[in-house]
Amino acid sequence: MFDITISILAFFTAIGVSTFAMTTGGEGAILFIPFFLLLGIEPKIAIGTSFITQLFGKASGTIGYLNELKNCKNILIRLVIVSIPGVIIGSLLVSYIKPQFLQFAFGIVAIILAATMLLSLFKSENVKENITTPELVPWLCIPFLASVLTGILAIGSGTINTVLLERILKLKMHLVVATVVATMAFTAMAGAVVHLSLGTVYWPIAVFTIAGVLIGGQIGPRIARKMHTNWIKALFAALTFIVGVVTCIIAFGNF
Repeated sequence: MFDITISILAFFTAIGVSTFAMTTGGEGAILFIPFFLLLGIEPKIAIGTSFITQLFGKASGTIGYLNELKNCKNILIRLVIVSIPGVIIGSLLVSYIKPQFLQFAFGIVAIILAATMLLSLFKSENVKENITTPELVPWLCIPFLASVLTGILAIGSGTINTVLLERILKLKMHLVVATVVATMAFTAMAGAVVHLSLGTVYWPIAVFTIAGVLIGGQIGPRIARKMHTNWIKALFAALTFIVGVVTCIIAFGNF
């Protein structure tokens, strides 16, 4: 049983992590997993608990971004269609593979993607308010593979999809964040269903993180609307860099 101090810490940590992730579209889950591991929760249970936490946080964030999502329905639908099967496949593979090499590889990729986003601050580019289906379809293999990775590690699709939509397809950053958050709500739902069926969710701590992310999911979109695009990019780069470093550390610890 967790004492009240740890429960309160989990609640306020969830508010902070969720707020930051909803503002940037980044991978807040990676900050939850080390926290759960430090509490003595085994890795598979930590991933399942992270998925159920993400489900409520991203759902809350999606509600907060409804106005922005009106412009991105076609993008969201296609990302969800390819991402849900991917995250289910990845979630089912967790029990059969050791994720250390994938963790380390993604950590390195995340650091590179963070640097790419940071460098974009020094470039002046034309951005789009929407992406047509012919523009998006050739790239859909990337969200699918990213969702498989997310099913295995509980992270991946947020970072990769953000960079795909903003850096490659040139979608406006505020719309990117809204689309990525909504996509992750659906992928988190798929992953959560799998982990619920496997019994790999630790509810004594999940109830407090769920309460926290429901609040953070409403705060993040409000902050994002008031921020300049470059600030969102900078925060995304910072969070993604942290994700990369933490993921590499976790991978080394599991070798």
